[in-house]
Amino acid sequence: MNLSAQEYLAKLLAKENLSVQHGNYSTASFDVMNRVLRLPLWEDKGKDVYDLLVGHEVGHALYTPADGWHDSEKKIGKIPRAYLNIVEDIRIERKIQETYPGIVRRFKSGYKRLFDDNLFGTDDREINEAGLMDRLNVSSKGRGYIPVEFSDEEAPLVKEAMEVKTWEDVLKVCKKFYDFIEENKEEEEEKPEGTGADFPSNDMDGDDDAETENPQGTTPPEDGDDEDTDGEDGDADSEGEGEKTKEPVEPGHETWTDDNFRENENELLEKKDDRYEEDKQSEYSSGISKANLKNMLFTYEEADLARTKHILQDIDYDQRDSTCYTSEACKNDWEKSKGALNSTASLLAKDFERKKAAFEYSRATTAKSGKLDPLKLHSYKMTEDIFLTTTRLAQAKSHGIIMFMDLSGSMCEIIEDVTMQAITIAMFCKKVNIPFECYNFTTSSWHSSSIREVEQKGGEIDIKSSKVVEMFSSKMNTKTFNEACYTMFAISKAHSYSRSTPYYLSGRNVANLDQMGSTPLIQTTFLAAEITKAFQRKHAIQNTNIMFLTDGVPDGIYVEKDEYADVKTHRSNKMINFGGKMIQGEGSREIYENALLRLKELTGATIMGFHLATDASSFGQGLYGIDTDDKYGDYVDFRETIKTWRKEKFSEYKKAKGYDNYFIIKIDRKKLEDEFVLPEGKTELKDIKREFRKFSKSKKATKQLIGKITDAVAA
Repeated sequence: MNLSAQEYLAKLLAKENLSVQHGNYSTASFDVMNRVLRLPLWEDKGKDVYDLLVGHEVGHALYTPADGWHDSEKKIGKIPRAYLNIVEDIRIERKIQETYPGIVRRFKSGYKRLFDDNLFGTDDREINEAGLMDRLNVSSKGRGYIPVEFSDEEAPLVKEAMEVKTWEDVLKVCKKFYDFIEENKEEEEEKPEGTGADFPSNDMDGDDDAETENPQGTTPPEDGDDEDTDGEDGDADSEGEGEKTKEPVEPGHETWTDDNFRENENELLEKKDDRYEEDKQSEYSSGISKANLKNMLFTYEEADLARTKHILQDIDYDQRDSTCYTSEACKNDWEKSKGALNSTASLLAKDFERKKAAFEYSRATTAKSGKLDPLKLHSYKMTEDIFLTTTRLAQAKSHGIIMFMDLSGSMCEIIEDVTMQAITIAMFCKKVNIPFECYNFTTSSWHSSSIREVEQKGGEIDIKSSKVVEMFSSKMNTKTFNEACYTMFAISKAHSYSRSTPYYLSGRNVANLDQMGSTPLIQTTFLAAEITKAFQRKHAIQNTNIMFLTDGVPDGIYVEKDEYADVKTHRSNKMINFGGKMIQGEGSREIYENALLRLKELTGATIMGFHLATDASSFGQGLYGIDTDDKYGDYVDFRETIKTWRKEKFSEYKKAKGYDNYFIIKIDRKKLEDEFVLPEGKTELKDIKREFRKFSKSKKATKQLIGKITDAVAA
């Protein structure tokens, strides 16, 4: 169900900018002061039922005073609460339908479904043998779907109930129904002693005056009503204090249709499947507000300022050269590494341009120019093709790439390799003039500490410690781009556990914004939707590629407590509003997969995942959840799979884990040189051949991976 559409419907029906809030609520409610309409998570019984329920609750929000809501504990004389519910429902539903005639059909079809589902208990009893209020309830809601009969004496009262206009009218009619039922009850059985003084008879003149003086709709106590409304007990009831209990009903005034609906109302709520002994609802989250998505994001300029401040203020003067941003040894290492990265980026660029040209020529069209071709005139007797022609190449799509790189602590072993991948792709984009943006994501290094001050409402996903930092983008000039690439290179060296360099940069010597934390993949996916849509608008992109470079294990997510939620939930299973549509999952991995699928729906982008693995164990972790048939569960099959992966240096999977293309890339702990260098002591011809075969094999694997990536990007 599209919750955004239903929220817009509620606002349109209300003709005001109501705050509509879905949540784990047992029933709908309306905060009159703050203008907040809270709606439960109803089971999807079709659009008609949902529109009926929304329209009904908006009607209450607009027209029903606080004393008129069905869960109000305010006593109004001896009128049973069910009487008020039934007649007030008639009033508010008629007003909504008069204002919006187009919703009439939704109400009729919706109530038909509810009656078919026996929510009012009409399948179990003969309605025409029921009391007057039950027959009125079924007649007003069913609108003829279930035939209901009324006597000649009852018909005028029913007509009056169907025409009530104000809350005061509802009170008057309910009194008349109460008196009418009392009188008919007295005719059939002996009148109990003292009954006549408990409630006024049909003399409504005095009641009219009382109602006129009381516009809030609360009826003042009549003679004999003191025992119900006076004293401390009455005050407690009127204020809604103390434990809520069901109001006792006098004999003869029972309303089983209303009682059944209140009891069965729980059946309308969305429930978890029967894997659990007890029916519970998934924990609902409204997602992440746009304001807090903005709080998660740090631009390159903001990050650069934080790094400069760290160098100047947070580090002692004699230690400033030891920071990753200023280390001379690190800068020298970067100068050596740039050439190899640039070489791989050039291979990517050449392969991309070749495939782009192939696309254009494969869809080329030939048109005659209308001018004679002198070189073809000699064949005019044999063919009509003697005119000059022009070839029109198909226009290739405009491409764009957005990358999100995992900077969590679990990436320490491969962070250098992941960073090199990100820089290489960025260099490739620069060479072929593809717009691009690259970000890293993690949380603060201190558990649950905030990076920025954020205000989160109940039901929102916790993002207090999440951060997404811009690394580099196509909007940067060459100087800034090179500086940004070095900065990420240096940060990766500071966090690396490989110790592959003669120098070591402590991870403590980086700014707080660049510290490693955990893996907020789900939160990042929500932000990725906003970033991508803005990116597409800015560059008029036709083919967008979103790339996630990660070790693939998302954090669990915490939902801020909603003080109004009163439905039991399964904490592990969550329903999250992502761009107006619900995504659901049992645990963070399933939620992340569904979040990626929703990201694709919202952006139309190709989603690519890069899982970098060093051994069979980390490969298996990357493979987790790809194959729904679990064919890799058999050890023999897995052995063959891992063998192929080791040989090819990567594995590719399509439509896996929410990704369109998913790559598991092998990272060698012992890095091979990007240029062939004969190792010392290897002077014999057989040694040279062997070492060169090793080098060629690694370059071949790189070219194969490049081909796969450019296939996906150029599609």
